[in-house]
Amino acid sequence: MKSMKKILFSIIMLTLVFGAILSSSAFAAGNEVKLLDSTITKGSYGFVGFRGDIEVENLGPTKTVQVHYTTDNVNWYNTYASYVGPTGSTHEKWSFSISTNAFTTDHAELKGMSFIKFALRYDVNGSTYWDNNGSLDYYNTFPFAGTISTILGKPNVLNSFGYATSGGSFYGKINVKNLAPTKVVKVLYTTNNWATTQTGYATFGAFINYANEVEYWDFNFSVSGTSVKYKIEYTVGGSTYIDDNYGYNYTATVI
Repeated sequence: MKSMKKILFSIIMLTLVFGAILSSSAFAAGNEVKLLDSTITKGSYGFVGFRGDIEVENLGPTKTVQVHYTTDNVNWYNTYASYVGPTGSTHEKWSFSISTNAFTTDHAELKGMSFIKFALRYDVNGSTYWDNNGSLDYYNTFPFAGTISTILGKPNVLNSFGYATSGGSFYGKINVKNLAPTKVVKVLYTTNNWATTQTGYATFGAFINYANEVEYWDFNFSVSGTSVKYKIEYTVGGSTYIDDNYGYNYTATVI
């Protein structure tokens, strides 16, 4: 009888502990944590880079944001993201970046990899939130060296970069989700701090992930001066998506 009571007591305690773990861990049903973008780069001399951006809801002053990843479906690793800044009144942007090459032992798990699978973990106020891409995890692969592979999470369009030159050129790249074959990608820009606005059209460049889910589009316009600010509009399937840097717009980097 005493043995039976001990067994029942143990079962009850395990149930309570397991329930407590589940209650403090949840998949992001809302916008607690969301992937913005992630890029994997394979270059010369065995270089591999894995970086990305995450948006979290500001639920408390003390928090940690991690990326939980594997390159072999067996061993899992963690890397911490760092705070970047607010994306609005209630959310923040965090970024992560790790890299390795043939001559170092750091992050050896990245060497020679053909894919990477990952999920996001956000710990705040004693609770844990996950973004695991609807239980599928985020997954990207590419077979060749010298390539860049990009995943887009929450946004459908995302500025990659924009440069302005002293010779009067304004050029850059834009990442878009391939939501339909027919699409229009526009760049709205100004050289006089929005006293006037000009519109230019980007052109398709290439697919940049293994499943053709993400494309990059190029633009190159002639401008007067190097003070260029801009935002992006992506129209597809009757909807228009905007990347205006959370209302701040982008400023082209002068080179």
